[in-house]
Amino acid sequence: MIISEDTKAVVDYLNQYTNGNLRKKNDFESILEICANYDNADTLNRLVFSGKSLWNIYSKMRKVNPNAEGIELLQKETERLCNEMSEFLREISEFADFELKSRFEDVYLALTRGAVKNLIDLAHDLAKFKDLQTELRQRNSH
Repeated sequence: MIISEDTKAVVDYLNQYTNGNLRKKNDFESILEICANYDNADTLNRLVFSGKSLWNIYSKMRKVNPNAEGIELLQKETERLCNEMSEFLREISEFADFELKSRFEDVYLALTRGAVKNLIDLAHDLAKFKDLQTELRQRNSH
């Protein structure tokens, strides 16, 4: 897949914003490019929202005792958000070439522990993207 200069610029800016800490930079570029080319902003926004939510819950779960009361609710919500993200990625990958679609199937959509880890890594990048959007909106409203 060819990534446009505009998409590269957005992701490079985000990577600078995160001090070079994007975890799935190339896949994030592909997702943005597909959504831009196929006028799929709604799915992108829903994916970003799910990713931000998943990252927030995952971050909280890492700080909580695994035997703490209510941990099951966080685990169920994590599972729900992983499934939601998978559906959005499946929807987006319908517009991808065979190679990228296969990669997404293997990396994010397989029913494996590794795929969940990859979804969480992508959720990190989506959360940072949402944080940047929010910061820029606040800056521009002042």
